[in-house]
Amino acid sequence: MDNFAKIAASLFFIIILFVISGCRDNKQYNTRSFYEMGTIVNITLSSRNSYIINELNRKMKSWEKEVSRFAEKVNNAKPGQSIPVPGIIYNLLQKAEYYKKQSNEKFDITIATISSLYGFPKGPFRIPDNETIQNKSDDVGFSNLVFDKTSLSKKTELKIDMGAYAKGYIVDKGIEFLKSEGIKSAMINAGGDLYALGNKKNRKWHIAIKNPDNKTKFLSIIALKNKAVATSGNYERYFEKNGKRYTHIFDSTTLQTANNYKSISVIADTVERSDGLATVYYLMDINKIKELCKREKTPVLVYTLKSKKIKLCGWQGYEISN
Repeated sequence: MDNFAKIAASLFFIIILFVISGCRDNKQYNTRSFYEMGTIVNITLSSRNSYIINELNRKMKSWEKEVSRFAEKVNNAKPGQSIPVPGIIYNLLQKAEYYKKQSNEKFDITIATISSLYGFPKGPFRIPDNETIQNKSDDVGFSNLVFDKTSLSKKTELKIDMGAYAKGYIVDKGIEFLKSEGIKSAMINAGGDLYALGNKKNRKWHIAIKNPDNKTKFLSIIALKNKAVATSGNYERYFEKNGKRYTHIFDSTTLQTANNYKSISVIADTVERSDGLATVYYLMDINKIKELCKREKTPVLVYTLKSKKIKLCGWQGYEISN
């Protein structure tokens, strides 16, 4: 099985896992799936109004295109060239700066300058030599972006990738749309970036967290209401060369791919925060995770490279099975 097949299989399993756990009894629920943001998106509603799902699908596709087109414009622009900043993009840029600070500079959307040398996000994958990496090192750095609410320019030949949290942001906007339509019970699952709105009938939504080591088992089953959960890990987007695993998550302070944990799952009030902080935590050692999750008030499930589960900052309070 090639790397892309591995990725597709992993994503498909995540979707099935979450849907089985959260929606066993779907007699009064309408579930639709579509492919967007590089993954399968499942929408489960307490409504059979096809207009709402079709409109949500259209909106999410539109938001994703807006993010993708902006990143493409930035990546293809010359230093000093002015690029218009749409409304949702400005919010995402602010979030990028926030996560950079929280991670002590380890998280940086401009690390795409380096990750692209490896072929991420889509391949073909390769390993660049050290000289090539060092020649691009000065291009990396959020401070090389100059932006306000209307425009952005870059000081160097950098590239950006907001995928670590933009997908979650789009799911959040989808949930806000559903609320505006009077929907009180729903779940949106975008490849494991998930929001559970309201209750599923008379109980909270039950969500299973995948075990990267065994597709027939779960690391944890949690109950959520008006909460989000997202996972970052080394088992979905990666390639291997000479026995070493190269993940899609990069540390901007070392310019190297990170392989610190098998997975990290985060519960938060929004999917964007779950998504972004899962990546931030992935880049940190366990003591730093403990400190930051207390400040951020986000329950965390860490699954180490030695297959040990570490539950932090109140994860057990959401757990119904382990």
